[in-house]
Amino acid sequence: MCGIFGQIGSSPADEKCGLELHHRGPDDAGLKYFTLSNGSIWVSLQHRRLSIIDLSSAGHQPMCNEDESIWITFNGEIYNFQELRAQLVSAGHTFRSHTDTEVIIHGYEEWGTEVVKKLRGMFAFAIWDNRHRRMLLATDHLGKKPLFYSHNDAGRKFVFASEIKAILQAGVPAELDPVAMHDYLTYLYFPYPSTAFKHVRKMAPGSAMEIVVNSEGDVERREWKYWDAAETAGTPLQMSEAEMIDRARELMEESVKLRMISDVPLGLFLSGGLDSSAITAFAAKSSPDQVKTFTIGFKASKFYDEQPIAKLVAERFKTEHHILQADEACAAYMTDVVRHFDEPFGNPTAILEYIITKQMRKHVTVAISGDGGDELFGGYVRYAGAAMARRYRQLPQFLTKGLVSRLSGFMNDSTDGRHGFRRVREFAQSAWQAEEDMYIDWVGYFSEREKQELYTPDFSASVGGRNSGDFLRQFFRRGAKLDPMSRLGYVDAASFLCCNCLEYADRMSMANSLEVRAPFTDYRLLEFAMQVPQRMKVRNMTTKWITRQAMRGILPREVLTKKKMGFNPPLPQWINGELKPVIGEFLSSAAIERRGLFRPDAVQKLLRDHAENRRDNALKIWALLMIEVWQRMYFDKQSPESVLNSAMGETKPNTMIQVGDAQSSKADVVCIR
Repeated sequence: MCGIFGQIGSSPADEKCGLELHHRGPDDAGLKYFTLSNGSIWVSLQHRRLSIIDLSSAGHQPMCNEDESIWITFNGEIYNFQELRAQLVSAGHTFRSHTDTEVIIHGYEEWGTEVVKKLRGMFAFAIWDNRHRRMLLATDHLGKKPLFYSHNDAGRKFVFASEIKAILQAGVPAELDPVAMHDYLTYLYFPYPSTAFKHVRKMAPGSAMEIVVNSEGDVERREWKYWDAAETAGTPLQMSEAEMIDRARELMEESVKLRMISDVPLGLFLSGGLDSSAITAFAAKSSPDQVKTFTIGFKASKFYDEQPIAKLVAERFKTEHHILQADEACAAYMTDVVRHFDEPFGNPTAILEYIITKQMRKHVTVAISGDGGDELFGGYVRYAGAAMARRYRQLPQFLTKGLVSRLSGFMNDSTDGRHGFRRVREFAQSAWQAEEDMYIDWVGYFSEREKQELYTPDFSASVGGRNSGDFLRQFFRRGAKLDPMSRLGYVDAASFLCCNCLEYADRMSMANSLEVRAPFTDYRLLEFAMQVPQRMKVRNMTTKWITRQAMRGILPREVLTKKKMGFNPPLPQWINGELKPVIGEFLSSAAIERRGLFRPDAVQKLLRDHAENRRDNALKIWALLMIEVWQRMYFDKQSPESVLNSAMGETKPNTMIQVGDAQSSKADVVCIR
């Protein structure tokens, strides 16, 4: 896992651009420059290395082929590199290292741009072909590894990087994109290709881009999708239920085993949920050594704490179990989240990821997570809700669209962390609609109407007629041939998974120089899941039915029967406690008016509705806070340390740890052997 940067322009890129990515690769650094057109065009490649496979200097990047005509800067891991290496050796290629990086170089020599289709792993890379004045950029199938870029209107400068901060360091203007911000308020993330910055874009998952420097020195760009789960999915499986269950178990186990390859210490996220528990079982089976597991808990927040189940799984598989108890002052990490995203990010789970990866890095260099399991086999509660809604829409609309929908508006939400009332209200208000419109309402936060009520006239005009739901509608169209449950999984994999879950997993882990691998984002596993019929995913309102059946007799019964909790922080407690002074200052009428984006009275109503338990607006409040923190850091140029000081004081987060009844304020994890 690494950080990559490159530039095509009239001068060589500053080394400071690569230094912006030091946290992604503290073990080694490299750069390479090329000149074209008698020195009027410069191509720059920079690399920061986190050593995982072949720790020797042979893995130094940028790396080249034998005659130095092809160079690469690569971020990620290729899990089938040994298989591809054997094919390339048979074809006559000679290798100088044991790295997966060199396999991509020779693969490009042998197969050209088709090499991206042969890679099984997580990756973002750039190959410079000096003979043909051509660059190939590519991202992995599900978007595990990010790749941002900027191409100016004049067409003579192209910049790419693993993170936005390196692109800004290269001189790209930092200008807010109002349309992207409009989408952020719906999803709490920025849907690709947009970012918070008008002049920076993000490559889509499963895509490739070719950059050619023509004879006049102009930079020509074309982008294409080389893989899409909806297009590669075959017809529904012609297997018995027992055969599908066995096949699912085999593929999950294979995906985990592939990701256990490492030349450095490795550990597992263990939340106590079904997916992380399954990964722990497979990892313990394939590893000759005792597996290390890590859990974060909230003793004072019963709705979010899964420690007892996690401990049960750790005992079953005799892992070296580490517990991090995190209840106090965690919200003070919000500036760290913004600093590593370079843009607002509305999912507060990123803070948990930052905390646990920071502590895990003291013990391991590679971690394995359960991301992707819900999209594969129908794990989200909303999938069961969608199945119910298909029957609900058969009722007369004067009941569903009329009476029930209107009456539900009088329901109050719970703001203590329980989501039952909110889910019932949202079901009643939206379930009568066509499925894609209903689903957009369910996964969205600020609706189009709410956003227009929130915006100032000037900001509303800058957004234009954009409807943020169009981002998801494109995936509903592409997945039209899939069965309804697989279609929802496909939509989520193309949006929520890659733009939210995988995004914070990458950014927060790499902030701490920790590589995170996600077996359930293996594209072959997703292709299989798209063929599994919906009755195997949600049955009798039980989610992830096939996974539960596949793990019977392997996992404790308590894991197989427990309801999904999710990896969530106690945001209501934060808002009602340590964040109160921050909200009071950052979302005050004066602060909101100064920015000119939102109407102060609309923001104050949002806060009142939450305080009076009328609406659970916790995530909306968090999303607005993150916008203000981001603007203070990137436009007011305040340091991350000073942003929160005025509201929270200069006290640092004091994360608690716990073993049994003993407590300590030392910021570390405790190991239970």
